[in-house]
Amino acid sequence: MKFKAKEIAVPALILCAICLVVTGALSATNFITKDKIAALNLETEQESRSVVLPDAASFEAGDTEGSYYIGKGEDGSVKGYVFTSSAKGYSSTIQVMTGISAEGEITGVTILSLSETPGLGMNAQNASFTDMYKQSVPADGFTVIKSGTAGDGNVVALTGATITSQAVTDAVNLAVDQYNEIKGGA
Repeated sequence: MKFKAKEIAVPALILCAICLVVTGALSATNFITKDKIAALNLETEQESRSVVLPDAASFEAGDTEGSYYIGKGEDGSVKGYVFTSSAKGYSSTIQVMTGISAEGEITGVTILSLSETPGLGMNAQNASFTDMYKQSVPADGFTVIKSGTAGDGNVVALTGATITSQAVTDAVNLAVDQYNEIKGGA
């Protein structure tokens, strides 16, 4: 069987043209929507700060890198701090936002990004899991336990998702460490 150059070249050129058109369309779509996506991400981040530190009326960056935010009341008093941290989970990096009051109580934990196993690790974003962190900041950070009750620095692992539970806890513990550093020790 003999191949003709025309039988190979024409489909290859057509395929190449299709790839160029699709790539151009994706680039144009990205260029058109990048500002809107950035604005939505910023809005989501601001809303999340209000969720994890509900007593604060406004937020300002705590440092030049924006690694944490200081939540202030309407009178300008410090209501608490909001930290964004991340840790490696089972199949993704989990990004967590943690609110800690000025008195050292965790006021909320929100999962910002999570791509874990549906029905197991994805349950980490449920309030039944994140509410276990709402307690006084433990001096040595939180510990994941497999059974028992949450409290006194303990968080009960999600069934079948111990790695994800540990990753969320590690991210919250990073926030606790930052809080302790800001406040001058545990």
